[in-house]
Amino acid sequence: MSAVGLGCSSQASVAAIVAALREARARAACEIASLHTGADVRSTALEAAAAELGLPLTRHDSAALSATADRVVSRSPRVEAKFGVGSVAEAAALAGAGPGARLIVAKFSAEGVSCAVAST
Repeated sequence: MSAVGLGCSSQASVAAIVAALREARARAACEIASLHTGADVRSTALEAAAAELGLPLTRHDSAALSATADRVVSRSPRVEAKFGVGSVAEAAALAGAGPGARLIVAKFSAEGVSCAVAST
């Protein structure tokens, strides 16, 4: 199963999120089953983008994100201070893909949106 993890600014638009998700799918060269983010990420555009693409969006609590910290490869000191992991996108992708998941697309960012893809 492939899962996309997302992080974004509160100003990110639906169009920017959809564009980043399409880029993530292209980079991963596979279909995306679900979208994942942190419980503390606040953006109504995330729900709208998920609905537009017909994909479920799951919010993971800090314990679930922290459980993946040893497999997160990107490190942002600002994100780590706020969320407890170096990359919300990578941690959420790993949490969403399940036990034994690995990153197949490391975090990339554009227009206030960060994406990563993990798979089992």
